[in-house]
Amino acid sequence: MITIATDSSSYFKKDEAQSLGIKVIPINYSVNGQSYSESFSDRNGDFENLLKGGADYTTSHPNISAFLSCFEEELQKNNEVLCITISSRLSGAYGTAHMAAKQTESNRISVFDSQLTAGGLYLLIKEAKTLIDKGLTLEEAMQALPSVRDRITIVFSVDDMAPLRNSGRIGFVRMNVGTFLNIKPILLCKDGAVVSDSIARGNTELIKKLIEKMSANIREAVISYIGDNRMATNLHYVINDAYPDTTITLQKIGPVLGIHLGLKVIAISFITK
Repeated sequence: MITIATDSSSYFKKDEAQSLGIKVIPINYSVNGQSYSESFSDRNGDFENLLKGGADYTTSHPNISAFLSCFEEELQKNNEVLCITISSRLSGAYGTAHMAAKQTESNRISVFDSQLTAGGLYLLIKEAKTLIDKGLTLEEAMQALPSVRDRITIVFSVDDMAPLRNSGRIGFVRMNVGTFLNIKPILLCKDGAVVSDSIARGNTELIKKLIEKMSANIREAVISYIGDNRMATNLHYVINDAYPDTTITLQKIGPVLGIHLGLKVIAISFITK
């Protein structure tokens, strides 16, 4: 049997992860010196209030022992492991998972750099699970994943560019892209990094431009958000109206990405057929 492992930035709900047999390894964060571990998307409590007020907060990828413990547990069950992590350009999780896999000295563990996070990572993992359920071997799944990854797009916007700039986790983003005068930046997660796409004036135009990024050939979409439930719900209605046969999931982003993106984020991730 092949077990899929990932990190908490995939933001599965607990029940769904358990039903799919997905092992989720927490990413760590600290607020004013107090350490926390990110959990499933529906198990992170009232982290928005925790992160408000100009607190001193940081994030850190899972340590090697967290990955090693997961891998060794599955090896003891005589399982293989496919570990799919957040983009290596956004976090050190991939490198740490790779080192942990080497430490096991087993050829039954493979680690894949998703070059994605949040809804995009979630979609990639679900597709990987489908491939495995169809009978693909670990090696075959690893060979298939790059082409699956290439069919996934993440487009998003934030209310404040400062957290993203301060995080250092941006690629080509014009430094004058701001959020003043109700101007919203439209950003992409491209080749594993955050890059600038365009701008929108106000929420109505933002929804329109986010939808314009979508393809008519959509298989499944995820709306990821923090802070603005109404915006996420409105976006859900618009996508459902435009693509009535598409499965759409609402996903609440957790504290780790909240630290790097701010507490008002809206994103669409989708995979084409």
